[in-house]
Amino acid sequence: MTPKLPKTPKTPMTPRPNLSAMSPPCTPCSPFVLNATSFCFRKGPARSVVYQPNGHPKQVVIDGEIWPPIFKPKNVRTAKTMTFHDNDVVIATYPKCGTTWLQHITSQLVKGHDYKAGKGNELCVQSPMIERMGAAFANEIKGPRVLKTHFHHYNIPKFTQTKYIYCVRNPKDCLTSYFHHNRNFKIYNWANGTWDVFVDLFASGQLAFGDYFEHLLSWLPGLRDENVLFLKYEDMFQDLESAVFKIGQFLGGEAAKRVEDPEILKEIVENSTIDAMKKDQKRWFPESQLHKVEFIRKGGSRDWKNHFTREQSDRIDSIFAAKFAGTPAEHWWKYEMAWDEKLPSIENLSVAGNGEEMEQEEDTQSIKLFALPPLPQRRFSRTSLLSTGYGSVWSLSSQNANMSASSSINNNLANLGNFPE
Repeated sequence: MTPKLPKTPKTPMTPRPNLSAMSPPCTPCSPFVLNATSFCFRKGPARSVVYQPNGHPKQVVIDGEIWPPIFKPKNVRTAKTMTFHDNDVVIATYPKCGTTWLQHITSQLVKGHDYKAGKGNELCVQSPMIERMGAAFANEIKGPRVLKTHFHHYNIPKFTQTKYIYCVRNPKDCLTSYFHHNRNFKIYNWANGTWDVFVDLFASGQLAFGDYFEHLLSWLPGLRDENVLFLKYEDMFQDLESAVFKIGQFLGGEAAKRVEDPEILKEIVENSTIDAMKKDQKRWFPESQLHKVEFIRKGGSRDWKNHFTREQSDRIDSIFAAKFAGTPAEHWWKYEMAWDEKLPSIENLSVAGNGEEMEQEEDTQSIKLFALPPLPQRRFSRTSLLSTGYGSVWSLSSQNANMSASSSINNNLANLGNFPE
């Protein structure tokens, strides 16, 4: 009779990680999570790391990029390779640079009085952020779609028939608004966050959605593409009617017809003022996500003066000057970023555009906008080209390098030649 073998002792189950305790960071993520409460998840080829250093907003690192803590690797990755349709409109910005404002305006232009109809009640559902919700969710939305993204230019899918609207805002007001945003959204677990910490994080690019300066820098080469409309937040605030008209003309079709009707244009403008949007706070995000139902907070320009010290102001000025010297952005916000409120001389002021006239904020003198140097001949394709030029051959090398550092972008800008001042 065969003797019974002794039972193999059961391997004890691995205990659940204690999220309140310090866990050692993995090597790829260690720059982000030193001295942090963190938890690593295996998600495909790279780790997803949720972390919150003491005094910092809660965030997640996915494939080396920083996102809000509720973002999922699958959604971020599928958004980078999703297909846009010919009648899609993609609103692209860095956070707090007029994204929701543009979504609201564009939805009215594209869909008319039915702009609130569709999936869900909130704008964030009807016009989803593709990296938050993923390609599958966006593909369930009936066209024409108005989609939102905070992707750097090298991450966004590019199609030559899709319309892209990119809006920028001066970094100091962007920083101020983003500070209040992080304190208000529950996901960041940062209701009592401090201003000084946030300034440091913004200046070093250690916030969800990445570095403001690198984001803008990544988009500069693509602003001259015919299917990209470039807007400045400050110009929209100064003359909303002109901005709405310009957006409608850019989109064409029914949107162009709507802005050519004075009554419809007036209605859209009135619906899109900051005061009007404040009265409909529940439209933008679910109440449950906010500490205060105040997603639309203030708007405008130079609110940063109520928060910044002179040293902090000079610090942002120095970073901006170093990043954008010799680019079209170099002189965009001379007034908006100035410590004193005296409007600098607009002589030799450069603003990127398509050659039309634009009024300088708080000044009636018109400035002739210069045209960027011509790009090399393009190879247009209806397929998604991973490039910074929606098919421009000069930019493919920067995509291959994954644009992980600003040097790639700077090299591409240098290849375009010196921008006029």
